[in-house]
Amino acid sequence: MDDTSDATTYELAELAAQSGVSARTIRFYQSERVLPRPERRGRHAVYGDHHVDRLRLIAELRDRGLGLSAIRHLLARRASPGMSVGDWLGLDETLRGPWSDDRPVVLTDAELGELLATRPAGLRDRLVRAHLIEAMVDGSWLVGSPTLLDLAIQLHDAGIDIEVTGQATELLRRRLARAVDDLIELFVDRTGTGFAGQASTDELATALASLRPIAREAAGIILAHEIERGLRQLLEAGPAGIDRRSGSGRSRRRR
Repeated sequence: MDDTSDATTYELAELAAQSGVSARTIRFYQSERVLPRPERRGRHAVYGDHHVDRLRLIAELRDRGLGLSAIRHLLARRASPGMSVGDWLGLDETLRGPWSDDRPVVLTDAELGELLATRPAGLRDRLVRAHLIEAMVDGSWLVGSPTLLDLAIQLHDAGIDIEVTGQATELLRRRLARAVDDLIELFVDRTGTGFAGQASTDELATALASLRPIAREAAGIILAHEIERGLRQLLEAGPAGIDRRSGSGRSRRRR
């Protein structure tokens, strides 16, 4: 059935109200080719129920951690043989399963005070600015990642500023987020032809379950290798190279 034959039609504002997605985001999804363009009826752009369904599907896939690039490739598979979106959505346990044991916790003010008791005054404020802890309205503290908080405190005790740790964490997060989107795109694109056997639901679940325990170890090894490479290049460049890189960093911060 042609999607444009929907009995119910919406203008952009009505689609936003019906789906709970802002008009700006709807236009963005169209530009990213994950949402079909509206039908033109004279001077008006008309949307249908299939747009509402697609927006709900996009929201669900994004909740599961998929970036728009991976979603675009996944949706494109609906028109080709192999795994459908419905198959993916049936993998709830596999896709939603945790990839680490690091989960947010809430500390009372007393618990946070005890944790920081032997550290210099002002450390709590620096942790807040680094987004490692967040004040809650009831006076408690949300710790998004207990592991990262513990590592930041260890590094602080070793003489590395919380600000430096926070910047390094955000740098890694931005770069790794892009790498993860690329990896998911690769896995989706190669499902059944190099990843997950013949691409049945069970085979995909098995492939993902096998991938999960080695993902963190592999990422750590690759990061360690790249740090070794970067430090080796820095040492080979000598003092002049260090001065150039330091000056470049200050220049970027001034801009």
